[in-house]
Amino acid sequence: YTDSLDARGYGNDGDLVDAWRYRDWVVGALNRDLPYDQFITQQIAGDILAAQAWEPQLVVATGMYAIGNWGNGDADKEKVYTDIVDDQIDVTCRAFLGLTMACARCHDHKFDALTTRDYYGLSGIFFSSRILPKFQGKGDGEKLARWPLMSPEQAAERVRGQKRLVEIEAQLAGGLEPMTVVKRDIFNKPGLHAWNPKGADNPSLVINTMDVEQSFLTIKLPAKSIALHPGPKTAASAAWRSPVTGKVRVSARVRDADATCGDGIAWEVRHAGEKLGAGEMNNGGSADFPEREIAAKAGELVQLLIRPRAEYTCDSTVVEFLVRGEDGTQWDLREALVHGAEQGQDGVWWVCSGEGGQLGGEVAGRAALEAEKSTLTAVVARAEFAQGLQEGGIPATSYEGFHDAKIHTRGRYDRLADLVPRSMPALLTKEQPSIAAGSSGRLADLVPRSMPALLTKEQPSIAAGSSGRLELARWVARAENPLTARVMVNRIWQHHFGEGLVRTENNFGKLGTPPTHPELLDWLAGEFVRSGWSVKAVHRLILSSEAYQRAVEGSAKDPENLLLAHQNRRRLSAEELRDAMLAASGTLDATLSGKAVRELTSTRRTLYVATVHSDRATFQTLFDGADPTAIVEQRTDSVVAPQALWLMNHPFALAQARSLAARVSAQPGDPAAKLGWLCAQLFQRAPGEAEHRIAERAVGDAASTAAGWEALCQVFLCSNEFCYLD
Repeated sequence: YTDSLDARGYGNDGDLVDAWRYRDWVVGALNRDLPYDQFITQQIAGDILAAQAWEPQLVVATGMYAIGNWGNGDADKEKVYTDIVDDQIDVTCRAFLGLTMACARCHDHKFDALTTRDYYGLSGIFFSSRILPKFQGKGDGEKLARWPLMSPEQAAERVRGQKRLVEIEAQLAGGLEPMTVVKRDIFNKPGLHAWNPKGADNPSLVINTMDVEQSFLTIKLPAKSIALHPGPKTAASAAWRSPVTGKVRVSARVRDADATCGDGIAWEVRHAGEKLGAGEMNNGGSADFPEREIAAKAGELVQLLIRPRAEYTCDSTVVEFLVRGEDGTQWDLREALVHGAEQGQDGVWWVCSGEGGQLGGEVAGRAALEAEKSTLTAVVARAEFAQGLQEGGIPATSYEGFHDAKIHTRGRYDRLADLVPRSMPALLTKEQPSIAAGSSGRLADLVPRSMPALLTKEQPSIAAGSSGRLELARWVARAENPLTARVMVNRIWQHHFGEGLVRTENNFGKLGTPPTHPELLDWLAGEFVRSGWSVKAVHRLILSSEAYQRAVEGSAKDPENLLLAHQNRRRLSAEELRDAMLAASGTLDATLSGKAVRELTSTRRTLYVATVHSDRATFQTLFDGADPTAIVEQRTDSVVAPQALWLMNHPFALAQARSLAARVSAQPGDPAAKLGWLCAQLFQRAPGEAEHRIAERAVGDAASTAAGWEALCQVFLCSNEFCYLD
């Protein structure tokens, strides 16, 4: 499991941004004791089940296949595809069946009865599935698909909502947005002012109210002039709102204020939505709209629009815009603004963003449109997504849709041989061969001698138009499969005893170790299936056994404890150790689920502290946490000096010691009573003579009581008794 592929791209488009949903699904499934056969089926084929009867968590369950390790970013996309499939076959077979099937990618398995044909029978199933929406360009990292957690009906409704949002945006964009943000004396130049729309720097208007030319950036703005600047895709609009009904004469002029860069602008003069004139002006140029008579009605707009061409950053344009009435009245945009006119002065001049034919506040039904937009935006934003497996091969590849796979000779996609129908390994779909007396450790030896008929004798039939994952899932999870139940009860045993009955938990084959107690393994597997595949039932069965409840006492005759004569001493795992420190300090946040936190100093359980594929310098790595890039059957158990140094010096460890010391100080009674409480909390026993002596030295001086308790708490948190389970 991992929360991210690379710390440098944490949370970006190509990262495992939804991995936490899969982690929460696993936790929830175990907490509610989801039957293990369903646990398997939902992970392998949850998306297919969801399509039959919609349940979003079934889509999340396939997240196991998205968090693999397959060399994201390789320029050879065909190799990437084969690596993805190999990782998916490997995790399926090792996790659920205890088979090292990946060996057969290049050749028949050297030791187990698994062939290259078996491998490519399975590979067709996963080639006909996908975790990517498409392949990126050569050298670019892949972006995992994010599947919407919604039913087809909900997805269709969301699409309708998105289309409606586009329509609403278009209607609202039909209105001009006045530039209402006024900035005075910009660039520390007195008399140089700017107008902008809310929340944006462009489009914009700059006004030079001085009697001299003003220079700023690469712009030269003549005395008592104005300049319009468009946005990247949005026009700047100077609009005259007619206060009269009658004939008026309109003229305009535009000139580049920034001749050193840019590619010019496009301009247009418009009356009531009708184009009166238009053109383009090259960099450093100018253009005129000769005076023209029009019949205006009161309230209509006459506009001068400045639009960007290919590039907009150098598009500051000096504009003049003049309207003359029949009675000699004159409305001059430049004169009005230079002498301090504001937006809508006398209801006439407006400088806006956009190209609409009316002011934004006057769009018909604007309030209703804004309310609908807000509602739809919230609905669309609420959509949740998950990364996982879906039906159909990756588009634009030879496996798009559903296909069988050809054998890749020596594992090379460019050396194809026979086409292999999608299928399960032949070894587990035929009559079990007879077994010789004695135990050799072979796969066949793990099948009860009295139950050979439980093996399926035929390949499951794969439905047309499907990958075959559902058939694979049901085949793996069927009670008759000789491996599935045994592999799982062996893992449960391992987590309680430190070692499985089969000590190579991911390999039940020839190179794996034989079970130390084969009859016990068979019996536990049978009880597992009879319980309805209840994981909790197996936990209870093991925990109530005499073997589990024995004391930790070694024996020279059985140093590896193969005979289970005593319980094994076990060090707390990385997650258990950190959580135990938080629990002791009283600061543990036991909240379930949610996105991972990156700060180790967080009080959340360690399960929710982020792991990253590329990051090895972590607390989890130091204390032998699982490698996030690998399929880990059993963690290493190292005892190295940096672990002790971390417990002694890291700010997190010191903070827990301080918090624990504060809890101790708050307990009633004398120091002896407080020490008794502390030992009960940490060790579940009363303090011994040694603890009393240490505590007396640490807190005997009243002036240093607080520091003494803190030092004592740190010593106890670093002790073997706290870090190990007896």
